[in-house]
Amino acid sequence: MAGRPPLRIGQHGKITREYLGSGVWVARCKIRDADGVTRRIERRGPADEHDKHGKLAEDALIEALLARRAPSHADQIALDTKITVLIERHLARLAEDGRSPVTLSTYRFAAGKLAKFVGSVRVDEATPARIDAAIRSMRAAHGATMARQAKTILRGGLQLAVMANTLSANPVRDVQPIGLKRRPKGATALSADELRDLLVRLRADGYCQRNDLVDPITVLIATGLRRSELLALRWTDFDETKETIAVTGKVVRVVGVGLQRTDDTKTDAGRRTIPLPRFAVSALRDRRTHPYFGESTVIFPSTAGTLRDPNNLGKQWRKVRDELGVPGVTTHSFRKTVATLIDDEGLSARIGADHLGHSKVSMTQDRYMSRGRVHTEVAALLDRAIKYE
Repeated sequence: MAGRPPLRIGQHGKITREYLGSGVWVARCKIRDADGVTRRIERRGPADEHDKHGKLAEDALIEALLARRAPSHADQIALDTKITVLIERHLARLAEDGRSPVTLSTYRFAAGKLAKFVGSVRVDEATPARIDAAIRSMRAAHGATMARQAKTILRGGLQLAVMANTLSANPVRDVQPIGLKRRPKGATALSADELRDLLVRLRADGYCQRNDLVDPITVLIATGLRRSELLALRWTDFDETKETIAVTGKVVRVVGVGLQRTDDTKTDAGRRTIPLPRFAVSALRDRRTHPYFGESTVIFPSTAGTLRDPNNLGKQWRKVRDELGVPGVTTHSFRKTVATLIDDEGLSARIGADHLGHSKVSMTQDRYMSRGRVHTEVAALLDRAIKYE
């Protein structure tokens, strides 16, 4: 014979009352808590000679049950819950999980733009076709990058509805990938000869000297660091004896706070120690003797002695690169250049990934090592193998 079915999570059983004497009653019941365990709970009412049936004790018990039950009705996700509400909850969960403030700021900005297209759409209206239309509208209005961000936060928000058993499946999973209207050009890699010429021009340029671009660009050329990593370098990270620099953080701008140095890197592989070529060691040694730069905590501070903005460094570089004979070369080009030189030297992609701080070797191979080059050694190999006359 089948037993009594278990209580649903958050549900309580029948309430019983017992008179203890002197006007005091106790009310008891069982409740199945959020962890699935059924527990007995009881509350006593105040001594009251007019309470003939234990109503005060039951009222106290019901109040305790309401406080114990989670989630509250306001937190429940129903079919008429707006998608924008789910997105806000998803972003709050990401903040609780320690997601980067910069990432959260980016997602919140994208969520604000997305609200124009899904602001009044509810969970039961979130069909794949409607989500796809919203994402395509985002791409048309704000570009492919923000459209991908919108898709990411939509997936996270609607997953909460799946977890609440309001939806059986996440509709975002059936949305087609966001294609690019044109292939991104990407950063331009420089040859070793071009780098040598650039270093000479860099050191002789008056604008670069006045705006403290010589040493930062020199170290970028020598390391392939990201701008945010470069400007987070401290003198304590530089080991002059071993001729290495440790990458231990990055500079980010947090909305409402400003520039901050965080000990987080873009990936776990981002925390690394990089060997420096002699020209970079020499530049840093000379810089440390400077009465202003050498006294700062970070190696490349702003003119006010505070953290330097990565975006401002990029703007200054774009202003002078034409005069230096490298139009179209971005600060990220030096990162790609280092990867290409590693590849040219015959070093493995694993070494390149470790040096650049990539968590996946495939990223180094596919995105940073130059493709489409003419490999004459392949023809030589075939000549040796076939020996055709």
